[in-house]
Amino acid sequence: MVKPSDDDSQRYGIGAVARLTGLTDHTIRVWERRYEAVIADRAPNGRREYTPADVEKLGLLKRLTDAGIGISQIANDSIDGLRARVEDMSGIAGLTRPERVGVAVLGDHLPGRLHAQNRELDPVEVLVADSSRERFLADLQRQKPDVLLLESPVLESSTIERFSDLQKSSGARGGVIVYSFAAAQDVDRARRSGFVVVRGPADVDEARAAILRAAVADVDAPGRAPQASEPDPIGDWQFSGPIAPRLFSQQQLAKLAKASTAIDCECPHHLAHLVSDLSAFEIYSAGCASRNEDDAALHRYLHQTTAQARALIETALKRVAEAEGLEY
Repeated sequence: MVKPSDDDSQRYGIGAVARLTGLTDHTIRVWERRYEAVIADRAPNGRREYTPADVEKLGLLKRLTDAGIGISQIANDSIDGLRARVEDMSGIAGLTRPERVGVAVLGDHLPGRLHAQNRELDPVEVLVADSSRERFLADLQRQKPDVLLLESPVLESSTIERFSDLQKSSGARGGVIVYSFAAAQDVDRARRSGFVVVRGPADVDEARAAILRAAVADVDAPGRAPQASEPDPIGDWQFSGPIAPRLFSQQQLAKLAKASTAIDCECPHHLAHLVSDLSAFEIYSAGCASRNEDDAALHRYLHQTTAQARALIETALKRVAEAEGLEY
């Protein structure tokens, strides 16, 4: 990174900041808008202007996220704190990053987002990205990814076993699981198995950081529990008995979550994410462990209540999508 001038009166446009830090214009805007990592001044013509301190902070943030630290963890650190983190990088796999990390992504939201921004993920390269398990497995046979990323609504023991089998058969060194709901013991088990575990929803920057952590982690490939018979390497994570039929598939929700509206309205995006979260908890509550019949009755109640809430929000999303003329 080129060190900017120490003159506080100096101001840089976003293009200059991108050149100085190695970040893209898009990433700078996202880090500012979503995480308030820096707050740009505005020139009389409305264009963003950044100070030397802003440039230094963004450069430090890039070095740390390149090493696999999520931007959400460090965006609000002071410059002194970020400098200290960089100096102490020996405990976070060092500043040396792989020249290339090939990743295969299976899920409902992240495949499309990562594939769309593939050029901005350096050194991560998306080799396979799909929401269809069948297409994913077929394409995976022709690739040699370094890391597998699974986006799953629920993380449970069967998820870990199937993902471990898939990682072993693919030859991938690392694995990332992005989940919505899980029991604490299953999250711990996934981490002990060598996976990087991230609570969703995860954005592109968080997914990239997790992929880098998985790529540089000094762990052996996760082992798998003995099986009486050869399991399906992925399996079916969809719950087969919701109370009310679902109006949207996960693929349709993913499409609505990134659809453009006629006005500056984020309602379709937020509603799509709400439906996804409720659907995930619906699955989780249906399979949650119970100590006794009272527990079982409580979980049935939670499942039924969540299904009803999901159905109501789905109806609202359908109405908004139709009003905006959104295809799904």
